Amino acid sequence: MIRMDEFNKIRKAYFTNGESVNKIAKKFHRSWETINNIISMEREEIENRGKRPNRKGKVITQEVIKAAEEYLKEEEIKFVKKKQRYTAKKIYEDLTKSGVYQGSKRRMEDLIKRLREKRDQSKKKSYLPLDFPLGSALQVDHGEVDVIIDGNRFTGYLFVAVVPGKVLRYCQIFPTKAQEAWGEFHERAFRYFGGVFPRVVYDNDSVLVKKIIGNEKHQTSFSLSLEEHFGIESHFCNVAAGNEKGAVENGVGYCRRNFLAGCPSFCSWNEANQYLETQCNQNIFESKHYKTKEPLCSIFKELGEKLNFLPPKRSWKKSLDCRVDSCQLIRIDHHKYSVPEKYVGSYVRVFLEVFRVQVFKDEELIAEHQRQYGDSDSLNIDHYLDQLKYKSTALWDCKAVRNYQFDDRYLEIYNRLSGKFLRKEANQHFVKILLLRRQYSEKELLKAIDLSLKYGAIDHSAVEIFLRQINEQKQDYDLEAMKKELKTCHIFSWKFDLSAYAKLCKEAL
Repeated sequence: MIRMDEFNKIRKAYFTNGESVNKIAKKFHRSWETINNIISMEREEIENRGKRPNRKGKVITQEVIKAAEEYLKEEEIKFVKKKQRYTAKKIYEDLTKSGVYQGSKRRMEDLIKRLREKRDQSKKKSYLPLDFPLGSALQVDHGEVDVIIDGNRFTGYLFVAVVPGKVLRYCQIFPTKAQEAWGEFHERAFRYFGGVFPRVVYDNDSVLVKKIIGNEKHQTSFSLSLEEHFGIESHFCNVAAGNEKGAVENGVGYCRRNFLAGCPSFCSWNEANQYLETQCNQNIFESKHYKTKEPLCSIFKELGEKLNFLPPKRSWKKSLDCRVDSCQLIRIDHHKYSVPEKYVGSYVRVFLEVFRVQVFKDEELIAEHQRQYGDSDSLNIDHYLDQLKYKSTALWDCKAVRNYQFDDRYLEIYNRLSGKFLRKEANQHFVKILLLRRQYSEKELLKAIDLSLKYGAIDHSAVEIFLRQINEQKQDYDLEAMKKELKTCHIFSWKFDLSAYAKLCKEAL
């Protein structure tokens, strides 16, 4: 094969120096046909000489293509949103780790780009770089993300705070984007970074801005309370100008793609947020700045020294008034929460936090629930025990009872009660046993039930006697004293003649 330098010398001799084909052939020891072919070629043809544009790489095999397509098919099956799709980097890492792919990251990026182009999914992105002095500002935003919590699929809201230009990110996920979520996220973010930023950049979210007139932004009372509590200055971007907070726009996408790709599963929202904070820590303490190559942990440490002091922690709540219906329920955001029976028909004040609901009547806390976001309601079994004392036949038809997860020992003592008493009486004894939880701890009550089951004294009076003994002597209960008290109360006569004992208890030996 003729080298390119010789190729150019031949063409120069012919076109520039005017030498004949015969002379050039003798000079370079080539045939006339070869010389004629060289001087007749177009310049574009010469530059592409030796290149094979349609060559298929040895590392991009059919197996690799099929494995990569599986990721894209999984997105379609799960209906994964655009901003939460698998990245080429994620696919590259997974396939490399599994041994399916042995090529470079760049070739994998080219492959994913081609596969997405076939599906009309590829779109170029551009960002406007911003520059802020360290510690002068924080950018905050949120985006939707799909997750599976305790087996149920939710569309959550990924809140992200980014120190612009420094690649320091912090994120948390909440099931709502209401003001209580904004307040809770600010508390967590400022404590994560070690102080309060003097200036925070937002978009025009309706939680923060209630009205826009020209260039003037009218803030909500919640937004003003954020400023007052933390001592910050809020800056709101122009409408449809996301480039003004490009760092956090990119941060939301980064956290969604790298931390929550593929609709991951968690047992609870708390577990999801612990995982996200761990990922943020790992990203900071194991990475370097993409431009300066300075360790991010050094920037993070320096940042804490430039921030303002943190105010006392505040619980961010939203309050509203609700009326208790005849089923002892209040309705909030399509979910129902129970209250005690005596408040039926009353108006109560409800305080909503992200994960908690508190109900007050005349400044007294009367009920507290975990806030619901799925299809279920929150009914506290204790709120219905007063009714069940005189409506005991409805015990196992009561929704609060049916939904409650009883310890096996409760079910065992109920089965024993059912064998000894008629249904109504057995239910009454069981309700009274459950009512003992208002005076004693769950641990103490279960210990007393164990003793009741062991000694055959299974009605509520016997359980209460065991509880009093356990409560008076926290570590060691006095069995002899229990025998005397049980005998005095005529629950059964404490004798070691098992036949008489079985007769009194009416239980099988």
